[in-house]
Amino acid sequence: MASNEDGTTSELREAFDQFDKDDNGHIDRGEFAQLVAILDPGMPEEQVSIGFGEIDSDSNGAIDFAEFAQWWENL
Repeated sequence: MASNEDGTTSELREAFDQFDKDDNGHIDRGEFAQLVAILDPGMPEEQVSIGFGEIDSDSNGAIDFAEFAQWWENL
């Protein structure tokens, strides 16, 4: 039987995969902008860019699942 944590991770992976439109294992800036448009439609582009930079902790220009999970935990 899966633990609640496993279920949460599975749901989080599903959410990540929904926004990873090109299925490359990363959420790029454009995909992140689409995610933010759903969560906070009025967020200014400058704030979207700042948020992306904060989540992309390794500054490689993409958000991987670990970065996404950490960000989601802190929402």
